[in-house]
Amino acid sequence: KRTAAFGSVGRRIPYRILHVISQDGESLGNMHRAEALKLMDQHDLKLVLLCEKAEPPVYRLMTGQQIHEEQLKRTQKKKESPKPGMVQKELSFSSAIAKNDLETKTKQIAQWIEKKYHVKVTIRQAKESNADMLMLFDQILETVSEKATYLSKPKVTREGVSTCILRHMSDKELKAYQKMEKQKNSTVKKDENEDLK
Repeated sequence: KRTAAFGSVGRRIPYRILHVISQDGESLGNMHRAEALKLMDQHDLKLVLLCEKAEPPVYRLMTGQQIHEEQLKRTQKKKESPKPGMVQKELSFSSAIAKNDLETKTKQIAQWIEKKYHVKVTIRQAKESNADMLMLFDQILETVSEKATYLSKPKVTREGVSTCILRHMSDKELKAYQKMEKQKNSTVKKDENEDLK
């Protein structure tokens, strides 16, 4: 059974008694649906179903903006959580990683990407290192760029820790990438020919 998309239920409420939460997140208690609709109209708000299984079901009064923000949050979360059957591997290391260790890690990432796994990379800022973590992420992506792209861009999750998720490019993205590379190379060749002349 598909869960309904998060959003305004309009005036279609199949329940007689609801538990209503205000737009500020405070409980307004149980009320008859007519009363909830009256509140909704008075304050020009929308009713959103939060929990259908509760007794009585829980609805929240929200502004259009609040609904929009919540939908964005949910979409982002869905994007970042691995799909059922999707394997997500994780790698974490310090920003003071040695060059050859980084190469080994990158090779490992490339192998996982080949298998179409999602790879979550976490970098911890080493105390004595002032390496730019975002540069490190870009360096890794650069090495596997003919196969991988960001599923979720590098972001700081907490003080001194950044993370990103890499995924295999779709066929469409691969074609676009190869086309771009070809154009780049032909421009370089053209320049070289100009130089030879």
